[in-house]
Amino acid sequence: MKNKKFVLLLLVCTAMAGGTPLAAAEINADHSGNNFANMGRGLVNIATCFLELPRCLVYRNSQVPVLGLVAGACEGAGLTGVRAVAGLADFLSFGFMSDAIYRGNADFQEWVWDSPWSPKY
Repeated sequence: MKNKKFVLLLLVCTAMAGGTPLAAAEINADHSGNNFANMGRGLVNIATCFLELPRCLVYRNSQVPVLGLVAGACEGAGLTGVRAVAGLADFLSFGFMSDAIYRGNADFQEWVWDSPWSPKY
């Protein structure tokens, strides 16, 4: 009886461990066809759009001290509006919005935390 429980436990653990790479692949997969994921992206972008301002301030100030604050404030204000409008469009279109807006600029990624916060030297 103990051997059967041990074998069953071993099989369950193996099955769970084997499913982990598949779950990771689903998370990193392109979700352009998944409307609920796109609507969620829209809600997250609406909620985090204000983070573009400090991100741009840090990014531009690290490139050009002091003057970068002015450029970063202007760019951050603009990208805050762009991220909010893109999020609103994602949500109101029920996820049918394309990902083209996020692919056009390397500084404007799908998520605010994926965009560069400091320049690469």
